[in-house]
Amino acid sequence: MNKIELVDNICFISIDNKPNNLLNKPEFIAPDVLQKFAGDDNCKSILIHSTGRNFSAGADISAIFNMLKNGELEDELNKGKKLLKQILSYNIPVIAAIEGVCFGGGLEIVLNADIKIASEKALFAFPEANHELMPGLGGTQNLTKVVGKARAIEIILKADTINSIIAKELGIIDNIVEAKSTMNYGIELCNKLVSNRPVDVIRAIVQSIRNVETMEYEKALEEETILFCKLAEKVSVEDDL
Repeated sequence: MNKIELVDNICFISIDNKPNNLLNKPEFIAPDVLQKFAGDDNCKSILIHSTGRNFSAGADISAIFNMLKNGELEDELNKGKKLLKQILSYNIPVIAAIEGVCFGGGLEIVLNADIKIASEKALFAFPEANHELMPGLGGTQNLTKVVGKARAIEIILKADTINSIIAKELGIIDNIVEAKSTMNYGIELCNKLVSNRPVDVIRAIVQSIRNVETMEYEKALEEETILFCKLAEKVSVEDDL
């Protein structure tokens, strides 16, 4: 059963369905539970990881066809996409710690993270085409943003498995660490990024950086000015106290 908890300033989202941590539903964490922990003012970062040897081998194919049979598949996919959007809505750093296999829906989750830390033994793939399917949680869009149209078509249609070195060269992941050390590395990184920063500063910085992907350049510059002035106003008021 997937879990979520807030420890110190870190919201831990754990994918837990061993041995392969298959995703039974696209909405892999309850949104209200996510809000309870990630929406807390004490929460300054989110760390997505898994239990066991593998991050996730992707969706449970039988569960997908059961959802299709029950007329639920489209709605469930949209719920999963809405959940990923919710994770990013808190405007705090989202870090993924990846051990072992990271396929399909697991890779789609990872592509939403701001910083991806992978084991030197991690493996990545979109195997959906082998099942006459395709990525359905934003994978076609998010992979294309990272590697470009040509490589995205190649990776998804060939369904090849990519090791961590190639994944880093392509920009799919950001850091490679020793096997079984991704969690500790992720925690250390979270603490270095946010432990001594007020949450409103973290949110303003992360929001402004993410605006690069969602706004026209001039609009993003305007929003940066607004966010800067809000922080300056708060600092000024506090200095007057």
